[in-house]
Amino acid sequence: MAIPVLYTQTGCVDSRRVRSWLQQRQIPFEERNVTEDPVAMADLVCHQVFATPLLVIDEFVIFGFQPAEMDRVLRSVNDG
Repeated sequence: MAIPVLYTQTGCVDSRRVRSWLQQRQIPFEERNVTEDPVAMADLVCHQVFATPLLVIDEFVIFGFQPAEMDRVLRSVNDG
């Protein structure tokens, strides 16, 4: 099972929403706060994204709070 990586920033409402969504479903994930971690910011930029939240699951990249897409990708990755 792939461990999702969630890029967040301090004060971002949608970052909190994605974090909460994952926690409510007891999905383990790694959080990288780009406000506090310059390496995380560099990783975010490598995805050509300059805002948060960004959820990376294997080769899938989901920007923003998109519960239906997050659910679809997680099912696809875990079933495949």
